[in-house]
Amino acid sequence: MDDEFISSVLAAYAELYDPPNRMVRLSRTRPSPGDSIVVVYFPDESEQLDPADDLTLLGTAGFGSETLCADFPCELGMEVKGKPDETSIDALAKALADLASVPLENNRPFLNGQILMNFSIPLFPRFSMAMLVDWDSVYGFRFPEPAAGIGLLRVVPLFEAEVGLIESSADRQRGYRALINRGMVPADPDRESAV
Repeated sequence: MDDEFISSVLAAYAELYDPPNRMVRLSRTRPSPGDSIVVVYFPDESEQLDPADDLTLLGTAGFGSETLCADFPCELGMEVKGKPDETSIDALAKALADLASVPLENNRPFLNGQILMNFSIPLFPRFSMAMLVDWDSVYGFRFPEPAAGIGLLRVVPLFEAEVGLIESSADRQRGYRALINRGMVPADPDRESAV
């Protein structure tokens, strides 16, 4: 991961969402040394008043230059309801970067729509599975210039019953959208199963 690529992804985040409220820089020693950054966007005061907008966004910057996903070059991102404290954000940022490192370490890229088993991530202790899905599951998400062509793969913590519904659908993307249509709020660690 080179600094020029990381800078281009940071510029693309800023183009979409303004500059991040916080950046967590992390170093990696394997499979090859490198740095990555996790950007953090906290909800502003007006967003905190609306439960649908009261979300903190975390996204990696630096992994899209490597083969993180077999379907398209991408970064990983996720949302969490509310505004977690600094310690929780640091733990979640590290876990997101660690998850992004997995396909690089084992040379097995993620897939859009992949279900992760034995999943564990801070703030979501009740969830043992997750799905990786394009940030815009209908039209596909790509960053603007200067990182055009780089996507964002959303990490969605799931309950086992929700994975069952996804697996029983004609395709996983359709199953994911069915859960959203049932009222699933992926960013809420306190939510109940949508199935």
